[in-house]
Amino acid sequence: MTERQDDSRGRIIICGGSMAGLFAGLLLRRQGWRVDIFERSGEELASRGAGLVTHRELYEALSRCGIHLDRSLGVEVPGRITLQQDGSLLGTRPLVQIMTSWDRLYRLLREALPRECYHSGELVCGFEQSDTGVTVFLSGGDSERADLLIGADGFRSGLRAQLLPEVAPAYAGYVAWRGLVEEEALSQVCSQDFVTWFGFCLPEHEQMLGYLVAGVGDDLRPGHRRYNWVWYRPAEATSALADLLTDAEGRVHEMAIPPDQVRGEILSRLRADARRVLSSQFNEVVRLTERPFFQPIYDLECPRLVFGRVLLMGDAAFVGRPHVGMGVTKAAADALALADAMEAAGHDHRAALPTWEADRLSYGRAVVKRGRELGAELEAGAAAESPPEVSAQARAADLMSTIGVGLARVA
Repeated sequence: MTERQDDSRGRIIICGGSMAGLFAGLLLRRQGWRVDIFERSGEELASRGAGLVTHRELYEALSRCGIHLDRSLGVEVPGRITLQQDGSLLGTRPLVQIMTSWDRLYRLLREALPRECYHSGELVCGFEQSDTGVTVFLSGGDSERADLLIGADGFRSGLRAQLLPEVAPAYAGYVAWRGLVEEEALSQVCSQDFVTWFGFCLPEHEQMLGYLVAGVGDDLRPGHRRYNWVWYRPAEATSALADLLTDAEGRVHEMAIPPDQVRGEILSRLRADARRVLSSQFNEVVRLTERPFFQPIYDLECPRLVFGRVLLMGDAAFVGRPHVGMGVTKAAADALALADAMEAAGHDHRAALPTWEADRLSYGRAVVKRGRELGAELEAGAAAESPPEVSAQARAADLMSTIGVGLARVA
């Protein structure tokens, strides 16, 4: 697919300038559409270095966006290891993967899109549509006319709230603590073999995992990278989660709390728990992380994705739990499927969108379902409802075979 420099197809406005919006914008622009992306944030987006597992669909989407791929995309791991609490090896599984970061992918996509197509600090407040097009209203008071409007504005989507006010993210019963550590700060014991693998540690009804990603400035040189870790922990909604979301002034934040407002005693408890239940290697990375932060885990499913000339994609449409490893890949796959559907329908959106919607509803539901299966043991109350019957070795083997591998292994 070669890039066109005209806008003979018409105009598409995209609400949201993160992964789904960028992938859709790049792919549709290469088909000849005039594309404008409006992003509410006035600053360059960042995810505090969150790590990502790559998949085939992600590589295909990047390639079709015209982005050259090489070894600089991320850090290759030879496989997975699980550690016991005493730091000894519980199990291994060979599985070569490239581990990258959200920030690295975001920069690649932004650099591929002409600056004039990306409008920062512009919030899409509403829209009106007719048989001839859609009018998009912006926070600054201006309005824009387009043939299609794509809602790619994340799991708190303002467009989804207008289209499907009854649909909201559902808390899953646990949170993901996250952090990054400079590779050079790790002790020799921790850095020798441990960090070169995709590592796991599995306290009862919890999951800790980690792997290397690029360092500052996308530096992939050994010793200059960063170790990315994620620790899934149950947190009952009305007590434990509410406490986590309460800042030092007593304010309870809705759905998430800024990292710099997490109370000091919460972080102290986290480090104490790390000493108590994690392997020495993972305890070290938690201890060395200056300010860990957490994200409550949510599920989200939309019953529809197409509303005339308006459609939802990415996290605005479906949010699956991170264990599937499909967040960014799903966004890329949504955009690929839309571009393919438009091409197959001769760029007639009336013919293309129903086909695209049916495909993405099936795909999104499968991602959410798989995430629930992989995260069921982490939910608050899971210990009382279903006492573990499997051995530590069997649990480790199962998780090393399923976490972060996408939907390929789902029967």
